[in-house]
Amino acid sequence: MAIDYQERILGTNIDPRSLLSTDYFNHFNEVIMLFGMLPDMPDMLDDIDQWSLQSYGEHFAASGLAFAPLAIELYPLAPEKLRASLEKLIEQMAMMIIETRTALRQAYEAGETAKFLELATLGSMQLQSMVDAGGAIVHGHDAMLDQDGINKLF
Repeated sequence: MAIDYQERILGTNIDPRSLLSTDYFNHFNEVIMLFGMLPDMPDMLDDIDQWSLQSYGEHFAASGLAFAPLAIELYPLAPEKLRASLEKLIEQMAMMIIETRTALRQAYEAGETAKFLELATLGSMQLQSMVDAGGAIVHGHDAMLDQDGINKLF
């Protein structure tokens, strides 16, 4: 990593070790918030159905953040192990959202209120744990990088 990048990331939310930013997880925080609102506002399930995964680059391109172009530029320069772990986690998060929203829709349409509430709460908690794991990856903590660590989230 050239010193140029170290200087350019000053004042941004880009981690100097990984060259990644936790701001990407704002994309998932939206769904966490929606899962959390479902017990009181089940109609928010329609908003969860509309959510779609954005790649790291897509998220930053649409974010409006001042450092977004730099985040996009540095992504391919992030250490391969960190980037691969992050991408695997993102894939798992997306699948978890799809599976949970499908189960939520089925419970809602079947009138299974208790199951619906449980799925919403569990979905929010699991996704938050995954975001926390993603933050650890972004900050270069190897403890969250192995498959066993990711599997323990489930």
